[in-house]
Amino acid sequence: MFKINGKGTALLMLIGAVAGSMAVTNASAKSKLDKEISKIDISNLSNLSSEYTYGANANNNSVNHYNLFQTYKIKSKLVLTNEFRHKKVILPKGSVVTGNSDGQGNLVNVDNTTLSIKNQKKVFKKLGNWHYSKTFLKENGAAKYPYVRTTAFSKNSVAAFPMLYARKETSNSDNETTFPFISVTADSQLAYHSKGQVFRATRYAKIKKVKRTHAKITYYLSKRLAGVTTKKVRVGNAYRYRVSLRIGHVFQPSFASDTGSYHVTISNGKQKFYFVIFSPSPVESYLDNLNGKYVTPHEQRISSDYIQSLY
Repeated sequence: MFKINGKGTALLMLIGAVAGSMAVTNASAKSKLDKEISKIDISNLSNLSSEYTYGANANNNSVNHYNLFQTYKIKSKLVLTNEFRHKKVILPKGSVVTGNSDGQGNLVNVDNTTLSIKNQKKVFKKLGNWHYSKTFLKENGAAKYPYVRTTAFSKNSVAAFPMLYARKETSNSDNETTFPFISVTADSQLAYHSKGQVFRATRYAKIKKVKRTHAKITYYLSKRLAGVTTKKVRVGNAYRYRVSLRIGHVFQPSFASDTGSYHVTISNGKQKFYFVIFSPSPVESYLDNLNGKYVTPHEQRISSDYIQSLY
């Protein structure tokens, strides 16, 4: 029979105390992450994707003022192409798009999942199944005019909900491309994509009304949307299907004894979606610092200032 002497008992007690201390520390760190992210206005969710502009050394890094979820209204037709540049399609004047700006008033690419449904059909038919289309001409002027209207799709010239993944927090995969996702299109449709690598919407519903608070966005849909938690409610003389989305828990999925990118939970009733924090980025630096990881003093300062600008 296995016996534990006095020294063994003391050792087990010490190990238990250390493990308990680590659990409290980890729980405290998680609570701190959740508390800090909850301060962010949910309308600024897409700004969590902003990355660094790198200087000659780490102390010259700054926050890039452009991110791929910023919205623009093009004032003339825009020619798009795919990765191989052997096919072309034209977006008409007045189209609303999201994409990366080169900082000189030109778009480098366009996110196909946020195009209006009409433009999506045109782009996918001509160019194929691509997440992003490239602009055919380098000098295109398409990023000179931010989209300034407040709609279900955009506020303050930033897309509301770009590519929120439906994944399980316990999944051991850090490859988001395997999960279904939702997005909001330029013509205010809530779109559901049943396969992560199929960028044309599987199904969608028109957003007829939107309400925003600091912590929550509520959409009222024209019909039910499978894959999204809705509640049938009466709005005026019509019935709508209410979708509530709010910022929740922050976590890092674990896989192969390592941790992946930070994920921000977007709660939708029983359903949960996730926004992935880009790496490296000011938001990642801020969360790393809270988590006790080393972050340079310069990046601590600029990441803290940036996070506070999103409150």
